Amino acid sequence: MIQAKERQLLYVDDTEEQRYVMRRILEQAGFTVIEAGTGTEALQKLHPGILAVILDVKLPDMSGYEVCRRIKSSPATAAMPVLQISASFADPTLRAQGLSGGADAYVAQPVHPAELLSLVNALIRSHDSEKTLRFQAEIGSRLSESLDYAKVFNCVEEVFVPRFADHCFIVLQRSAGAHAATDNVRTAPPDTPGLPADLHAVAIEVIDNGQSRFLNRYTIAVPLEVGRMRLGALVFTLDPDHRHYSPTNLSLAEDLADRAALALQNAALYSAQQTAQKALIQSEKLAAAGRLSAAIAHEINNPLEAITNLMYLIDTSEEITPTLKGYVQEALSELSRLTHIARQSLGFYRELTGAALFDLNESVDDTLNIYLKRFDAKHIHVERHYHPGPLQLSAVKGEVRQVVSNLLVNAYDALPTNGCLTVSTDTSTDAEGLTDLVILRVTDNGSGIPPNVVAHIFEPFFTTKEGTGTGLGLWVSDTIVTKHGGTIKVMSRTEGDDHGTTFEVSLPVKPAHTDQPTV
Repeated sequence: MIQAKERQLLYVDDTEEQRYVMRRILEQAGFTVIEAGTGTEALQKLHPGILAVILDVKLPDMSGYEVCRRIKSSPATAAMPVLQISASFADPTLRAQGLSGGADAYVAQPVHPAELLSLVNALIRSHDSEKTLRFQAEIGSRLSESLDYAKVFNCVEEVFVPRFADHCFIVLQRSAGAHAATDNVRTAPPDTPGLPADLHAVAIEVIDNGQSRFLNRYTIAVPLEVGRMRLGALVFTLDPDHRHYSPTNLSLAEDLADRAALALQNAALYSAQQTAQKALIQSEKLAAAGRLSAAIAHEINNPLEAITNLMYLIDTSEEITPTLKGYVQEALSELSRLTHIARQSLGFYRELTGAALFDLNESVDDTLNIYLKRFDAKHIHVERHYHPGPLQLSAVKGEVRQVVSNLLVNAYDALPTNGCLTVSTDTSTDAEGLTDLVILRVTDNGSGIPPNVVAHIFEPFFTTKEGTGTGLGLWVSDTIVTKHGGTIKVMSRTEGDDHGTTFEVSLPVKPAHTDQPTV
């Protein structure tokens, strides 16, 4: 599969003159010859790095058939080609005995050097082909079982290294751009030093043009691609000690890369499927919770109105004392708040049905009012800076309020006691001076979000609130905003006096379809 620096053969013959002649022939053909005069000596000198064994049938201590049987019975050498030589091979019975004992071929003495070399090279090629096929089958089997990135990388580490390479560098790109994130390098084995700069440049070139490179006897680089989708590159290297690549290894490297790329693509699809399934389950739970909330709000609305009316009658009674009147007015205030929340819960569920024109300022303010008690309990100062005048846009009102709600909850969780929350709205104008975007900003002066967390903050199920967060709030918000043709971004600082976080949501005033009813 990969050529060793020394192409070693074991030649076993009890005649010293014959060993000398055979060694000269084989060495002139580029082989290194290990000699043995007995079967015992041959078995002692045998090791897995030997390419083939040339074995005389007649030996002083044991027959060549017995030596062959022992070679083939050992797992370490069972696949090693054995060429038996004998002057008696003209006898068909002896030929059959040699082949049935495990010999891969036979030749009768005397043999012409060209014929001998052809036989030896043919046996080595056949052995290499079988080893390559077994290797490819094992790779295919292992990779087909790998349904996540970690298992694919483990397979590369355990199977590619060291059988095909001493070191393997997996260079992945995170996006479609040719030079995008090509610093995302995995190495096998993991303690391998980083990818050298010159090989990094080669990997980028391979990713750019999709062409495999046989750089030298110790380095091969091939693209990782599925169809027309280029995922990255594989760089295989050998330590220049015992073995080297030949140009024929390039096709095997490409085959290995194709199998690895397919496994990576399957892992990505499986991960996406799992994420979508989890999101669907969570979405169904949220929808069920919304329906339940709407049903509860509907059921308690009438009793709330009745209690409110009764409290109003008590409040207007001439027999009530001033102290009781104060209690009643406080109760009326709380009942009014509870009625408002119930109506908003019912209205929120109804607002999920379709897009309509509404005022962003009013929607943001209504949502903020629901959370004021929570902010007050934590002594959080709330500032509102709304753009003057209504900010009309066409969108699914309930979904926009869901985004606002998620951002407010995140800010609440991030803020310390006596912290400050700022909620503001603004507009953006196009080249003609017309308003094309409405903008919402939610700013807190919490401790800020570290950059490594910001990079993943909109990914589904990513959360820093283990045990309490679902990891779906910001992902759902990003999905809603994107669906409406808008953008959501985060700016955060963890150091200095201005530490804190700002989420900015921009939504287009004019949607793709403007023929929605007004609410």
